[in-house]
Amino acid sequence: MTYRAIDIIQELPGIELLPPDTVDGFVEGNSETRITGVAVTFLASWDHCQEALRRKCNLIITHEGIWYSHKDQHLDTIPQSAFDPVYQGKHQFINMHNLCIYRYHDGIHRALPDMITAGLIKELHWTQHEISQKPAYSILELNMPLKTILQHIKQQLGISFIRYMGDLDRIIHKVIIAVGYRGSGQLILPVLAQEQIDAIIYGEGPEWEIPEYCRDALHLGQHRALIILGHGASESPGMRLLTHELQVQYKNVPVYYLPFKNQFMIG
Repeated sequence: MTYRAIDIIQELPGIELLPPDTVDGFVEGNSETRITGVAVTFLASWDHCQEALRRKCNLIITHEGIWYSHKDQHLDTIPQSAFDPVYQGKHQFINMHNLCIYRYHDGIHRALPDMITAGLIKELHWTQHEISQKPAYSILELNMPLKTILQHIKQQLGISFIRYMGDLDRIIHKVIIAVGYRGSGQLILPVLAQEQIDAIIYGEGPEWEIPEYCRDALHLGQHRALIILGHGASESPGMRLLTHELQVQYKNVPVYYLPFKNQFMIG
């Protein structure tokens, strides 16, 4: 049996829950394309587009936008793309090889539960520790020292370094996990006021909000810990989880997960 790109996309979790102003949709290629293989990634970067081609995948499902913007999904809405060689080079490569790229952001976050959060918790083998599940975050009961949590996260996610604040020997009981760009004071601080949270784990957020709150908390003897994973490290496990589900659902279609690679070097 052969599938069109749209056949696979319209069955994705949460696809029926997209808001009117969704950023999800086909950003390159034709939705009627007959699929030879599917590549799933946190972000369809240049190297991941090349890897998809090497694996004979002509449908790429990317969580984040490919044009360096959350909102602007098409080149005709980006003025600089007409003369910037990075936009042009990537666009030409995608067109030359007839790649079909679908942005899958809002749908997977609106799936019940949020598959991106669920994927991170599963990757950390903490599913049994989850005690509360909300649309934008989960709360876990861990009961282990901060240094043990840091070592565990680095090992399970395969990351070489983590930014953190807090006493390494202090026992962490309740933790809030918020993936991606959910590390804002507006989201996190009301939860801290309502729950006895010992540590905050998030992807990224404004550095003048939660980090400064935690700095003051530590000086006031409140001992709040903070762990910042980075956007890609926190969300890519959810795309790995999606890959596994697609592999089960489409047994006669090659489906590959393209792992996230940290783009930063430590100086």
